[in-house]
Amino acid sequence: MKVWRLARTPWAPDVDTILNGEGALRRGGRWSSAGMRAVYCSETSSLALLEVLVGLPFGVNHLAYRILDLTVPDDSIAHLDVEPAATDSQSLGAAALGRHLAIAVPSVVNPLEKNVVINPMHPRFDRVKPGLLRSFELDPWLR
Repeated sequence: MKVWRLARTPWAPDVDTILNGEGALRRGGRWSSAGMRAVYCSETSSLALLEVLVGLPFGVNHLAYRILDLTVPDDSIAHLDVEPAATDSQSLGAAALGRHLAIAVPSVVNPLEKNVVINPMHPRFDRVKPGLLRSFELDPWLR
């Protein structure tokens, strides 16, 4: 499965940094608690952008970004068909990431699409194949 990771340029100087899971380690996320490395991706580049935009204060989307496409083996992704708002998603995600290289979970922003969370500490993490890390600029109309 091809997935996309979008990050602010200061936190994405190279592929290793964008895939180290440091942000989730420090702050946690919907599917992982602080103290656990996780790499949050989306199944489309558009969803990756939407996930970033929804977290920004209005008018603060002039920041520089970088985007990376990744290939994650389909047989290494556990599909969790759950309602993220109705569950203890951090506990559920942490447990699943303890067993699987990656989990596919519904996006809260767009429930018709999925986010993919990767465990960079998993023994099979080397099966995740990065593509091209490139600059990504937001359209000025979004400002």
